[in-house]
Amino acid sequence: MLEWVTIQKLAGESGYTVAALRAKISRGDFIEGYHWRKSRDGRVQFKIEAYNEWVSGERLELKSVATA
Repeated sequence: MLEWVTIQKLAGESGYTVAALRAKISRGDFIEGYHWRKSRDGRVQFKIEAYNEWVSGERLELKSVATA
């Protein structure tokens, strides 16, 4: 199983549209470097584990992000 998937793949699996996922990125619902990142070719990739935490409402411990 892949650790990171494209935004298109996540859209197909999650039921959210690509536009909805991009809106959540823009609003800050998803944190760059934790939930998502851009790959070397510029495509947006999501970390499945982090997305599942977000869906379940688990509180994130982002010490490096919170203190930066």
